[in-house]
Amino acid sequence: MSTLLQTLLIETLPEDTDPILLLYIEKLLPFLEQEFAGISALGGTYEAHYQVLSQLGDRFAQEKAQRWSSRADQNLLVHVLNGLLTAWNISKYLPQPLSEIEKYLLCLGLTLHDYNKYCNGQGEETPNNWDVEQIINLCRELGEKLNFKLFWAEWQEYLPEIAYLAQNTQNKTSTNIYPANWPVPKIKDRRRLEIPLRRLLAFGDIAVHFNDPADIDTQTGGDRLREQLRYLNINKNLVYHRLRNSIGILSNGVHNATILYAKKLNWEPILFFAQGVIYLAPVNSQTPDIQELQEFIWSQISGVLGSKMLGGDIGFKRDGKGLKVAPQTLELFSPAELIPQLPRVIEVKVANMKDPATPKRLEKLPLTETEKDVLKKGADIRADRIAEFIFFAQKEFFGNSSEYINWVLNQLGVQDKISPEQTQLESGGVNYGWYHVAAYYVACHDTLKPEDISQRMQIWAEELANWASENNLLPSHSSPIREIFYAYLTRYLEVKGWESNYSPFDAEVAAYANAKTKVAKQPICSLSSGEFASEDQMDSVVLFKPQQYSNKNSLGGRQIKRGISKIWALEMLLRQAFWAVPAGKLEEQQPVFLYIFPAYVYSPQTAAAIKLLVNYMKLTNLWDVRKQWLEQEMNINALQSVSWLNDEAKLGRFQKDKYNKEDLPFMAMSYTTTRGKTLTDAWVQPAFLALSLSILLGVKVVATSSSVPLYNSDNDFKESVILDAPASFWNLLGLSNSLRIQDFENAMQRLLIAYSLHLDTRSSPPDAKWRDLIKTVREVTTNVLNIFSLATEGLRRDKRDIPRQDEIKRYWQYAQLWVKQESSVNNEGAYLMKLMEKLVQQYRVFYQANLGESSHTILLPLSKALEMILSVPQEVDVDDLIFQASGQLQDALQRQEVYKRPLMMDKSINKTTREERELMAIHAFITTCVRELFLGLYKGDRALLQENVNRIKSGAEFAYRWLALQEKSAKSS
Repeated sequence: MSTLLQTLLIETLPEDTDPILLLYIEKLLPFLEQEFAGISALGGTYEAHYQVLSQLGDRFAQEKAQRWSSRADQNLLVHVLNGLLTAWNISKYLPQPLSEIEKYLLCLGLTLHDYNKYCNGQGEETPNNWDVEQIINLCRELGEKLNFKLFWAEWQEYLPEIAYLAQNTQNKTSTNIYPANWPVPKIKDRRRLEIPLRRLLAFGDIAVHFNDPADIDTQTGGDRLREQLRYLNINKNLVYHRLRNSIGILSNGVHNATILYAKKLNWEPILFFAQGVIYLAPVNSQTPDIQELQEFIWSQISGVLGSKMLGGDIGFKRDGKGLKVAPQTLELFSPAELIPQLPRVIEVKVANMKDPATPKRLEKLPLTETEKDVLKKGADIRADRIAEFIFFAQKEFFGNSSEYINWVLNQLGVQDKISPEQTQLESGGVNYGWYHVAAYYVACHDTLKPEDISQRMQIWAEELANWASENNLLPSHSSPIREIFYAYLTRYLEVKGWESNYSPFDAEVAAYANAKTKVAKQPICSLSSGEFASEDQMDSVVLFKPQQYSNKNSLGGRQIKRGISKIWALEMLLRQAFWAVPAGKLEEQQPVFLYIFPAYVYSPQTAAAIKLLVNYMKLTNLWDVRKQWLEQEMNINALQSVSWLNDEAKLGRFQKDKYNKEDLPFMAMSYTTTRGKTLTDAWVQPAFLALSLSILLGVKVVATSSSVPLYNSDNDFKESVILDAPASFWNLLGLSNSLRIQDFENAMQRLLIAYSLHLDTRSSPPDAKWRDLIKTVREVTTNVLNIFSLATEGLRRDKRDIPRQDEIKRYWQYAQLWVKQESSVNNEGAYLMKLMEKLVQQYRVFYQANLGESSHTILLPLSKALEMILSVPQEVDVDDLIFQASGQLQDALQRQEVYKRPLMMDKSINKTTREERELMAIHAFITTCVRELFLGLYKGDRALLQENVNRIKSGAEFAYRWLALQEKSAKSS
């Protein structure tokens, strides 16, 4: 079975990918994921590191754990994979290409280069660098575990070379590079191990420690990378670009436009970050001109927006007062450019075929009955479109121009029937006169179909634009948004070699101070700091309802009004364009945004893979997740079996298709919506997705209801998963809002248990009833025995008394796994489960009912014991209570069928001895009930015991059925 990461890589790799690299991904990657994904190469929790180091007897355990945990997270899988792909990508520039054997050695040497981190993750000691034999043996064991033979049948013959490369990836204190210390290698030219192989490995390993493109100039790692290039005789320079903030699709568009521009300069991107790219550039490459690059980026972004706007998808909105246009649309296009495109926009936006506006508008006009009868034939969608076109053009471009009014009347041939004054009848911002004109025209041409009307409108629009331009009737055009976008690039975009005298702090203080003054013409942006000029929030731009985030007005103060900056308006329009969501409507669906960051860095191949996921990820079916998880014995590796994408992997399927036409991700974005009304409904999917994506792909995910990203890059936070203000069920599960690599297994298991238990016991398919998930979580976290109580309630709801064998096993495993994940020192859940097993085991010695019997029959001894404990006066001595209860329980057993009393069934022993043994077994059971259950667990509190009776019985019944099934299975085997 393919893994998600493997599928994504295979589908996005070019068709001419080297067969050896492809074989590595096809054969070894799943085993790497299984062994390396849960181990931290960088970062991780202090507690986990300290525990392992202490067990290994490290004298500096505390210091090392503190130092390691202070780094941001990166798991060993991501570390190895991106390092290998980076080394592979630069190997094509070697003066002498790698041989096939060298390619195999490159792959396997880099795979094992951090074997010490793997050993630490397993709680095992690492060999000393001088112990070559032990290093080789460790590499052999790890290679067998990772199934190297599937990738390279001869790998063990080259084990000394692989171990040498793994041990000596970088020049540091733990290296052992002296040939005399190592067995004689099989490779023909030993010098090739040093150059190029060891230097390629070093380049890849150094690169994946970078967390910012500018590190090549500001950190020593940049010097070390250049050093490796010199050793490799690769005559290239390292250059970069970065954008100092990440707002979403707009910032990704800036990155991708810069990459496209850099391609003309023969800059090859080799490392991707959330905030930029590091390139390999020719030695004589020139630094891009700032103004030229800004113009190029603007042309790319405005081109995307423009095509969507002119198609009617975004930038326009129609309400009861007609068609409205976003300011950005008017700024992107001059009137002469926009007018010829209006018919297409009108056709898309004016689509109310069943409920046209013209009949309602005509009712507002003083018309005779004869006129009404004539106009009735034209009062439909055709007249709506003509009227909307004429009125929109007048409102936006011509105002009260008499020339325009007369031109329209003459163009439609109604100048003798309707006067210019009649066309301007208006009320409440709606022009009724133009509906009169449109209806009259359609009535006179009632054989025209809607598509014919659209064709005529296209002709009118083109003629109108030409006529207005020739007569200088169009307003002058300016584009403040372009100038503000250039200012944004000046402040935030950085390319190696550029110098900037810009002072961002001074400019931001000035912008903020100006926005807060009473004379400020525009309201401050509610999504940003007010750094850039803003405008009113328009419902054709923002995805939320305008003014959604306004504060309440203070008494006696001026009305507070929120705006949106030109930069964030661009972002909102791009989200509409790429996500196909309606303006002003997304907020109603309670979206939770997923911001996906690379863990330090992406190679080009993994960047493409992540984009494929974001574009083609299916809405996760949690019923299917539950099914896969249960089928794989509640192992979180079952997440790989979930159908994440629509189709099977096919090499290069997206290389020449839709994928090449879309941008690569830097900070990738996705979002979820819900049909439910509660916060719990909204967070069920994103909580699972955030954790799953980080587990499966090694990315870092921030889930939040904020449409503004909380971070600019993964460098701003250490954790792998952050949930910003999730629904209360998350914290009730005992999970932190920020998780690191070692927290994943516990968090995912608890989440899957809660989800699966809820679907089993409270859902009514197809309605999952997620709104009640908080009840499920609250009950389970309160008392683990509530798992069995919920199961019993589910059985009763289904009108069944006896659970099936698979249900018995499932609920018992739920409980066992739940208490295993408990983090408290005094694990009460684990004690309860052991106590239930002990009680059942004790009374099964003297009483056994068939599994087909009712709950009452199966629980007879426990019910009698609890009844005695709760009914006897409090002042009765404990020993007296035990003896009295034992006697009464034996009396009750004598009234049962003899086959239910296993001790009495053995006729080879005389009856008196059998009765004594039965009484002794009963006494032991009652003693446990009194001393451990009543006095120990419930501190002798009868009220508390009474409150928990049903839970105890449910737990004991499932324990009984589980133990009986285990015993039956043991006998049959």
